[in-house]
Formats: sequence, structure tokens, C-alpha cells
Amino acid sequence: MRFKCILLTFLFFMIQSSRANICSPCNETTCPPILFGCGSYRAIDPCGCCEHCARGNMEPCGGKNWEIGYCNRDLQCMAITGKGLVQIPMIGICKEIQGPGKEYFQDADENCPVQNVCYKVTGICDCFKKRTCIMDFFQYSEAYCNPALDYPPPEGEDELPEKFCFHGGCDIIEEKCVCESKLCDYTRKFQFSDITECNKARVKQYCANVTCPEVKPIPCPSDSELTSPYTPQGDCCPKVPSFCTCDFQRCNKSCPNGRRKIIIRESEAVPGRCCDKFLCLL
Repeated sequence: MRFKCILLTFLFFMIQSSRANICSPCNETTCPPILFGCGSYRAIDPCGCCEHCARGNMEPCGGKNWEIGYCNRDLQCMAITGKGLVQIPMIGICKEIQGPGKEYFQDADENCPVQNVCYKVTGICDCFKKRTCIMDFFQYSEAYCNPALDYPPPEGEDELPEKFCFHGGCDIIEEKCVCESKLCDYTRKFQFSDITECNKARVKQYCANVTCPEVKPIPCPSDSELTSPYTPQGDCCPKVPSFCTCDFQRCNKSCPNGRRKIIIRESEAVPGRCCDKFLCLL
């Protein structure tokens, strides 16, 4: 009877945990805008709903429906405290992948959707399917990756226009960026050369009148690192503040040759107690 109660309790928590990891339908998800471009790759969230800029080292990730973001190549979304991966919907932190599974994880993350990808190497397209969230591939289809092949042109593109015009730009009008392109009138003046520069100026202009909560400096123990805050593009104040998290690469893990390692206290994976405490004995 006791075993049955324990089993039922275990199943209850497993069901609750699995429900917590189920993504909301995409039509109920609000995707954060990409207004300023990305410094590195774009990523699609594991729910398959939203594109965003892949998060960098020691930047926050995860959250409900992965709304805070997915980590860039060579990084994993780790729990803030502990050594395991983050459990969605919790917020985690992007840290470097350790160990021999690094390459496998990059190309076969079970959290990510299967995508048609094409890479172009020495002018040749290599197209296949893989499970990935990082959009580091060239195109979605071989027809676009290698237009020299005998593919029918996309609908509406079978005839080329007689004249090409490339002038364009953007202006801030009523607190919005209004852009024009493919203009032949090169005397037309714009405030900004492209939508990215216009959005940066528009958000800066708006945020000049916004006061964010004061954030006091956070001193981290020597075994930890202060994470970067996360401010969605277009917002003025951080959505996720900075905090201390373990940097396990700072831990001394070995003894000099000829000495034995005796563990006194194992790592608790929390700032201040990130590393094993040990003695090196003869």
C-alpha cells in the first residue's frame, strides 16, 4: 500500500512536470520583435513559434515557452543553481557545453524542431534535415541555395523588371519607422539608411522619458560570475536582471602529480559553494 502511494505521488509530479514543459499554441504566443538585428545567429524557440537572437554566454535563456530565448552554438541553457539543464518554464543561463557530447548536441537537440537546412561549401549546396534551433544554415531549400540548377522560378519572378533602382531609407513618423525602397529618385533624403538604425533611434527617443528601477551592484563570490541582464529589443528596462551563477571553469579540479585528492565537501552548485573543497595529500 505504501509503495502504491509513493508511485501515485511520483506519477503526479511527473505529470505536472510534463505539463509545465508543454508549449502553448503558436497562435497564443506573442513573439518578441527583432528590431536591431542580431550580433550572431538567429534561433527559433524549441516550441517552433518565434525567432529571436540566440543568447550568448552568461545571458539568460528559457522561461515560459522559451520566451527568454535559446542559447547560441557551443552553449546550453543550464539551471541557475545546480549542474543540470534548465527545466522549462524556469529561467536558466547560457553556459559553455562541456564534455564529449558537444558536437552531437549541436546537431541533434531533442528540444528543437526538425528543419530542412542547406549549407553551401565551396559553392556546392549540401541539403538535409536536422533537429536544430540555431539558424546557421544558408537556406531552407536547394532551389534557393543553388539557383543554377534547373528549378522553376518562384511564382511572379519569371520576368525581370526593365530597370533596377536601389535607393531607400526610413523616417520616424508619429513614433513609427516608415521605410521606402527601390526608389529611382536619388535626391530623396531619409533620416536613416535602414530599418535597424531607425528602430534604434526610435527606441532611444522613447526610452529617454522612461525611468527604470535602480539596480544596486551585485558582488559575486570568486567561484561565480555576474550574468548579463536581458532587455527585449524595444523595451527600456531589463526583463531579467543580473544575478550570480556558478562558473565551474574557475574551480580547481586536480592535485599536483604525486598527491591524492581527498574530497572534504562536494560542490553544492550555488555561488560561494560552486567548487569541490578538497585536500591534496601525499
